[in-house]
Amino acid sequence: MKQNYLNVKFASYLLEEITRAIKVQEPVLKAIKVSQWGCHDDFIYSEVLQECFKELLPCERKALMRIVREVINASAIAYAELLEDNYLCYENLDQYKGDLDEFIDNLEDNSKEY
Repeated sequence: MKQNYLNVKFASYLLEEITRAIKVQEPVLKAIKVSQWGCHDDFIYSEVLQECFKELLPCERKALMRIVREVINASAIAYAELLEDNYLCYENLDQYKGDLDEFIDNLEDNSKEY
Protein backbone atom coordinates (compact mmCIF):
# COMPACT_ATOMS: atom_id res chain seq x y z
CA MET A 1 0.00 0.00 0.00
CA LYS A 2 1.38 3.39 -1.01
CA GLN A 3 1.32 6.12 1.57
CA ASN A 4 0.79 9.77 0.82
CA TYR A 5 3.61 11.51 2.68
CA LEU A 6 4.19 15.24 2.70
CA ASN A 7 7.81 16.17 3.19
CA VAL A 8 8.20 19.94 3.22
CA LYS A 9 11.91 19.72 2.44
CA PHE A 10 11.21 17.56 -0.63
CA ALA A 11 8.33 19.78 -1.80
CA SER A 12 10.53 22.86 -1.40
CA TYR A 13 13.31 21.16 -3.34
CA LEU A 14 10.95 20.44 -6.25
CA LEU A 15 9.72 24.03 -6.31
CA GLU A 16 13.30 25.32 -6.24
CA GLU A 17 14.19 23.03 -9.16
CA ILE A 18 11.26 24.37 -11.16
CA THR A 19 12.24 27.97 -10.39
CA ARG A 20 15.83 27.28 -11.43
CA ALA A 21 14.75 25.62 -14.68
CA ILE A 22 12.36 28.45 -15.57
CA LYS A 23 15.10 31.02 -15.01
CA VAL A 24 17.60 29.02 -17.08
CA GLN A 25 15.11 28.64 -19.93
CA GLU A 26 13.59 32.14 -19.65
CA PRO A 27 14.56 33.31 -23.18
CA VAL A 28 12.96 30.23 -24.75
CA LEU A 29 9.88 30.43 -22.55
CA LYS A 30 9.27 34.10 -23.37
CA ALA A 31 8.87 33.13 -27.03
CA ILE A 32 6.19 30.50 -26.33
CA LYS A 33 2.50 31.37 -26.31
CA VAL A 34 0.23 29.29 -24.14
CA SER A 35 -3.29 28.94 -25.49
CA GLN A 36 -6.37 27.13 -24.32
CA TRP A 37 -6.02 24.62 -27.17
CA GLY A 38 -3.60 21.71 -26.99
CA CYS A 39 -1.22 20.48 -24.33
CA HIS A 40 1.19 23.37 -24.31
CA ASP A 41 2.03 22.75 -20.67
CA ASP A 42 3.25 19.23 -21.52
CA PHE A 43 5.16 20.62 -24.50
CA ILE A 44 6.88 23.20 -22.32
CA TYR A 45 7.87 20.51 -19.85
CA SER A 46 9.01 17.91 -22.38
CA GLU A 47 10.72 20.23 -24.87
CA VAL A 48 12.08 23.03 -22.71
CA LEU A 49 12.28 22.29 -19.01
CA GLN A 50 13.06 18.57 -18.95
CA GLU A 51 16.66 19.27 -19.97
CA CYS A 52 17.17 20.75 -16.51
CA PHE A 53 15.82 17.64 -14.78
CA LYS A 54 17.85 14.88 -16.44
CA GLU A 55 19.79 14.03 -13.30
CA LEU A 56 16.67 13.47 -11.18
CA LEU A 57 14.96 10.20 -10.43
CA PRO A 58 11.90 9.20 -12.49
CA CYS A 59 9.49 9.78 -9.59
CA GLU A 60 10.97 13.27 -9.07
CA ARG A 61 10.59 14.09 -12.77
CA LYS A 62 6.99 12.84 -12.72
CA ALA A 63 6.20 15.08 -9.76
CA LEU A 64 7.88 18.02 -11.46
CA MET A 65 5.88 17.50 -14.64
CA ARG A 66 2.60 17.55 -12.73
CA ILE A 67 3.61 20.67 -10.79
CA VAL A 68 4.79 22.44 -13.96
CA ARG A 69 1.50 21.63 -15.72
CA GLU A 70 -0.48 23.21 -12.90
CA VAL A 71 1.82 26.24 -12.59
CA ILE A 72 1.65 27.00 -16.31
CA ASN A 73 -2.11 26.64 -16.59
CA ALA A 74 -2.99 28.48 -13.38
CA SER A 75 -0.51 31.30 -13.90
CA ALA A 76 -1.54 31.87 -17.54
CA ILE A 77 -5.19 32.20 -16.51
CA ALA A 78 -4.40 34.47 -13.56
CA TYR A 79 -2.06 36.68 -15.61
CA ALA A 80 -4.73 37.16 -18.29
CA GLU A 81 -7.14 38.30 -15.56
CA LEU A 82 -4.54 40.75 -14.25
CA LEU A 83 -4.10 42.23 -17.73
CA GLU A 84 -7.86 42.63 -18.12
CA ASP A 85 -7.82 44.69 -14.91
CA ASN A 86 -4.77 46.70 -16.12
CA TYR A 87 -2.75 45.41 -13.19
CA LEU A 88 0.74 45.76 -14.63
CA CYS A 89 3.05 45.17 -11.69
CA TYR A 90 4.73 42.27 -13.55
CA GLU A 91 5.60 44.39 -16.58
CA ASN A 92 8.83 46.34 -16.95
CA LEU A 93 7.37 49.70 -17.91
CA ASP A 94 10.72 51.49 -17.56
CA GLN A 95 11.83 50.06 -20.91
CA TYR A 96 8.63 51.13 -22.68
CA LYS A 97 8.87 54.56 -24.29
CA GLY A 98 5.57 54.73 -26.22
CA ASP A 99 1.94 55.35 -25.36
CA LEU A 100 0.89 53.42 -22.25
CA ASP A 101 -2.61 52.72 -23.61
CA GLU A 102 -1.07 51.18 -26.73
CA PHE A 103 1.19 49.07 -24.50
CA ILE A 104 -1.79 47.82 -22.48
CA ASP A 105 -3.78 47.07 -25.64
CA ASN A 106 -0.86 45.02 -26.99
CA LEU A 107 -0.68 43.04 -23.73
CA GLU A 108 -4.43 42.41 -23.81
CA ASP A 109 -4.25 41.21 -27.43
CA ASN A 110 -1.49 38.77 -26.47
CA SER A 111 -3.41 37.62 -23.39
CA LYS A 112 -6.27 36.37 -25.57
CA GLU A 113 -4.00 33.42 -26.39
CA TYR A 114 -4.34 32.25 -22.78
